[in-house]
Amino acid sequence: MPEAPIEVRLCTAADLPALIARESNPAANFSQAQFDMMSAGDYYYAIALRDDEPLGTGALDCRASKLCPELKNLWVYPTMRRQGAARAITTYLEGQAAARGFVEVFLRVDPDNEAAIPMYIGLEYTPTGDHIETNYDQLGPDGQVVARTQVDAVYRKSLTVR
Repeated sequence: MPEAPIEVRLCTAADLPALIARESNPAANFSQAQFDMMSAGDYYYAIALRDDEPLGTGALDCRASKLCPELKNLWVYPTMRRQGAARAITTYLEGQAAARGFVEVFLRVDPDNEAAIPMYIGLEYTPTGDHIETNYDQLGPDGQVVARTQVDAVYRKSLTVR
């Protein structure tokens, strides 16, 4: 029997308990923070589901910045990978961008992320040659905030050229 199709939609408050239960560091409160940014506007937090089971999430940040709109925080649970969830989430968020009048989408990725880069290229993102230094604050397992800096490569995808 074929698998049920993947459904992608904006995250709702009812989705949060299932997402929080799957967080590797629940103290970081990542899903709630993403949902709160969406509630503030111009930020779209999407969830992919199959048979009501979360496969992963991603966000589209349309708030004014150098990379606008920016695909962010694309994450598919390790046991759910290679089933099309990343493509489904990305396609959905690109549709959100196009519906808001954007003609391209950007993303940033660690140049050493050997798994993500081929996936993004397969999703028709191309490197711009630009790099952005990003400062991240992460919550460590002991509850302490750990600051780190990473230089990310910038990729873009045209929403008008196919």
